[in-house]
Amino acid sequence: MRKFSEYFTVFFFYRLTGIILFLSGFVFYLFWGIEYSGWKDSGLISFVVPLILLGLLTIWLGNEKEKENRKLVKK
Repeated sequence: MRKFSEYFTVFFFYRLTGIILFLSGFVFYLFWGIEYSGWKDSGLISFVVPLILLGLLTIWLGNEKEKENRKLVKK
């Protein structure tokens, strides 16, 4: 059985932050589009795209840092 500290690492929080950013952008876009029929609103897109991209990049960063850490631990 794994310890509590094995699950809640820095890499976990990178991924969690990325998932929160990604989902908040995606859900906000869906809500705004359904509520106001503004699917092509440039203000909406300029707000949502950075959230989604930052979320994806943060998830990617967490994965890359974990890979790097595993390489350093093996050596």
